[in-house]
Amino acid sequence: MKKIDFANITLKELACFVYETLKNHNIDVVLVGGACVSIYSENRYQSMDVDFATYVELKPVEKILNEFGFKRLGRSFSHENCPYLIDFVNPPITVGNEAIHKFQTLRTETGRLQLLSPTDCVKDRLASFFYWNDIQALDQAILVAQGCIIDKSSVEKWAKAEGFSDKLNQFLEMLKSSK
Repeated sequence: MKKIDFANITLKELACFVYETLKNHNIDVVLVGGACVSIYSENRYQSMDVDFATYVELKPVEKILNEFGFKRLGRSFSHENCPYLIDFVNPPITVGNEAIHKFQTLRTETGRLQLLSPTDCVKDRLASFFYWNDIQALDQAILVAQGCIIDKSSVEKWAKAEGFSDKLNQFLEMLKSSK
């Protein structure tokens, strides 16, 4: 196996490496959270961790990642040379109260990566804004919406179902004025 330079790896390369490595061991994971924002915004927002959702126990994941020098601490894994933390979050994969079952697959030189779609990434960030008034998450939603094609009608329908039409309007106004 090719030696990985974890000290100089990008977030996207690390996410692809983890996805492909685990997939080769029949472990399915999906990238969620701020790392999706980093990828979709081309690092205009930089997350320092990669969050994966998985339905498997972490013991086999730990065994695999240990082979590459990652050490487990709770649901996270760190490597002495890698600037990013690898986190595993509990399923199900949801944005607000909506379960997500369809994902985007990116293909890169490093490999494939399954992650939230740009639309679901925007919803994920807006959920933090809606429920916890997280302004940084609102800014992240705008970054993704600026750089990607999103299904605005799906976002609007979802926001109304969540009961946040007023905050949705704030997002749409900020998005409009940012272009």
